[in-house]
Amino acid sequence: MESTLIVGADEFFGLSLCERMMDEGIHVDVILAETEDEMRQMYLEERLMWLGRNGLFRQLERIGDQKYDTICIQFDGLPLDQYDSPYVLVYEQDRTEWGKMKKSGSEKAVILPKMYGPWKEETEEDGFYTDDVADELLRFLLEPSRDKSNNQIFNLQVTQKTSKEEAKTKIVEWKRQFSSIFDKY
Repeated sequence: MESTLIVGADEFFGLSLCERMMDEGIHVDVILAETEDEMRQMYLEERLMWLGRNGLFRQLERIGDQKYDTICIQFDGLPLDQYDSPYVLVYEQDRTEWGKMKKSGSEKAVILPKMYGPWKEETEEDGFYTDDVADELLRFLLEPSRDKSNNQIFNLQVTQKTSKEEAKTKIVEWKRQFSSIFDKY
């Protein structure tokens, strides 16, 4: 995979996935959803300054004529018919809503497990640290056999790589680096 479009990469997981892909040398274009939430906007601006320093990252207003090896859409009701064979990233808690939504037929859903990270103080007993989920999703997307499958829904299987203690340390460090946002709210 050389290029990816991530639509709605304005949540912590989407931006973490961008970072992970760029670590692997993958060109990542993102289209962000509009937000009126002041804290979310500050967080986005801070993260985008960090990501924008990487030559593999580009923020777009619209898709244009660019072709991508993979398209991922973070599910939140975005229209799916604008994109060719996307993987829709659905949080476990949104699975029922996803099931009710009208689909174009070409999309495939990847159900993401419960996660935790800097946006959530406590760790979930049955959840995974966001970096572990991003690593596993990237591995899934790089697997050639995924395109040959007739499945329309994939339950992402994640193995815990980051212990709860390591995750807490990473979260504290992440919040320290972005303290201007977290201290304000």
